[in-house]
Amino acid sequence: MIDSHDPPRTIRGDFDLLSHDLAAVYGTLSEITAVWRRAHQDWPELPLRLPLQLQDATRQLAVSAQALVDAGPGQSPELAFGLARRLSALRNDIRVAQALTREAAIGVGDAALWDLLDEPLRRAGNRLLLLIVQLARIREWSLSGPDGELSEPDQAVLIIQLG
Repeated sequence: MIDSHDPPRTIRGDFDLLSHDLAAVYGTLSEITAVWRRAHQDWPELPLRLPLQLQDATRQLAVSAQALVDAGPGQSPELAFGLARRLSALRNDIRVAQALTREAAIGVGDAALWDLLDEPLRRAGNRLLLLIVQLARIREWSLSGPDGELSEPDQAVLIIQLG
């Protein structure tokens, strides 16, 4: 969705898609929270605050993404880096929370819900990368393969130096 003729519209569109993906994650986490509340009577060891904390982290990501967009193109990369770190942490925290019921073989009925998070989280990461490339100041970029040359088109590495 890169449009060189109208960058603000492209940025807004990418932000809207990112917001939609984060809203899907938030909504699914809300459903997981409800499932855990119902299961808590049988499994009191379930940390009921955990899905709520994940929801809060998701909401904070959306707020930070808005701040990234509001700062506009050519900005210092610190905000973008912080946002990328928090998205990565959220993805990891979701895996940890998911493991609480999957690895312990606790049948609370949340397995399909956790699976629903995979696609919007993947898309959110891709959309965030698009926003970062459009908004953060880029010092330099290069394209190369693992050995420094483009030996195979499907194994290239894009290196972007922000700042």
